[in-house]
Amino acid sequence: MSIQGGYETNVYQSQTKAGNASHVGITTRISPVVEPNNIDARGTGRRGLYNVLLGMIEPQITLEMNLNDKAFLTDYQDGQTAIPFLHLKTGSIGVTYTNAYVNRVSVTSRHNEALAVTVEIWAEEGEALAAATFGSPSVVPYRWLDTTLLLDATPETQWWEWRYDINNNLQRLGDVDSGGTREIVARHRNVSGSLVKDLRSWSEFITMMDTSSEDGLVAFLMTIDGVAVINSDGRWGRIEAPTGPEDLIAKRFPFTLLDVS
Repeated sequence: MSIQGGYETNVYQSQTKAGNASHVGITTRISPVVEPNNIDARGTGRRGLYNVLLGMIEPQITLEMNLNDKAFLTDYQDGQTAIPFLHLKTGSIGVTYTNAYVNRVSVTSRHNEALAVTVEIWAEEGEALAAATFGSPSVVPYRWLDTTLLLDATPETQWWEWRYDINNNLQRLGDVDSGGTREIVARHRNVSGSLVKDLRSWSEFITMMDTSSEDGLVAFLMTIDGVAVINSDGRWGRIEAPTGPEDLIAKRFPFTLLDVS
């Protein structure tokens, strides 16, 4: 008997359960969760419980993956568009999630590394891997050279890392007939991120920290393989620049965006 660990898991999506499934990426870490929301039945006359009742089951999964399908982000990161069927496939076994929504997503483009994507997904149902038609997985994920960052329509070329984080603040609505999920809805959205870049002079730092104008928003445009994944105005957050004699002036600049686009 062996313990299965560190195994390769491919992520696919499809519009129908038994249809053609397109490859999304290869996971680097997976964290599936099934929350049963157990109900403790406690009453008088017994120190312990009389029973543990099953509550509303909540299938969730967090995926860290090397992405090779940019449409997965542009189509589903808004938290309002359902992934009809999301498949996690390891060999001939796996799991299929039905009506899955992205609750949180984090995308990081770091110099000389593959694009890092982390998504937290809520699904209405989960079951054993469906009999879809799975194509061969792509082995060419995106890397940092496939991404661009523009600030106020000007390409930024001095960056070491940029990232953005979206929190769709999903809410699960219960089905009083089945005890499962009736619907998953997106509430208010939070979008933030950070930029690590070199500064050629302190004048650049002074320009970035100028907060004298309420209208001084910055236009952020981030692309993957030529397609915009973030296109929104925002404002820089807390800016710090501790520098020693041995340091280049490469600093981290957090920002808050108005929305995804």
